[in-house]
Amino acid sequence: MLYTHSMGYKRAASLVLLIFFSHAVKGQEAKPLIQINPFSIEGIGTEESRLIASLVHSYLSDIGNVVGNAVNGSRAPREAEWVHPLSPSVDYTINGTIRLEPDGHVFVVEITNTKTGESYSVSSMHKNSGEIVLKARSFLESAFAAGGLETERRPASRPERPVESQIIGTWRPEAGMEMVRLMQGGKGLAIFSSGAQMVLSYSIEGNNVIVKQISPNSERYYYPLPIEAARQLAQGAEPMSWELMLYQRGTVLSGTRVSTAARVSGGTVRELVPNGDVREVFWTKIGP
Repeated sequence: MLYTHSMGYKRAASLVLLIFFSHAVKGQEAKPLIQINPFSIEGIGTEESRLIASLVHSYLSDIGNVVGNAVNGSRAPREAEWVHPLSPSVDYTINGTIRLEPDGHVFVVEITNTKTGESYSVSSMHKNSGEIVLKARSFLESAFAAGGLETERRPASRPERPVESQIIGTWRPEAGMEMVRLMQGGKGLAIFSSGAQMVLSYSIEGNNVIVKQISPNSERYYYPLPIEAARQLAQGAEPMSWELMLYQRGTVLSGTRVSTAARVSGGTVRELVPNGDVREVFWTKIGP
């Protein structure tokens, strides 16, 4: 949708962080409880600070249950309560700093395992606040990967040759989307976390499953961007598409999603890059 994955980061310190939890459909094991402490932010306006807070919360909500907020007074994108005292049940705490230096903004995230006391941090340089917004999600993914946390289970097996009977069903897709339903005859429907619906088509080409956006763009596809930026993106973005391969006896679709990247500053879109956002995705089949 919006945020690119290509970025550099350096590791300031690293200790092995171990997290054991299951993504099983029945949810036998609870997700870890993650507390976000208020970030120290310099040189960024209130609106953009709140947007960064929403992106941080949205990403962490995909891998755990989140309390706290990155910016005092900001609101969670999923109506979660923000302020909670640290309790013994908290598994991990997240601290962050965005400081202004002559060459740009330095974004630092520190993650602490409250059970062991171990912590590690990663940092990245960004030219401006708009670039932080554009790359916030990929930076957090890099931070957790640096500590040994796999936020998505990647298939280890060889891809399987797909047939329509395996593709048909309900899938749990990537962050920002609640459900994808693929039906007979190459038809599909996606439900976004914002409640928006997207009509899809799909086709099987060799070992690949190609999924494409059919319905017109909606600003609700780009939540939690500011409304004006979301409207601009909806007007100028190319249709989204996915190129997926089937794994694990028809229970996993994994591959890439291609969409328009946007540079956002001051709550508006400054630049659109068609097909500039190529992101790895992982879908799990959850029903017929």
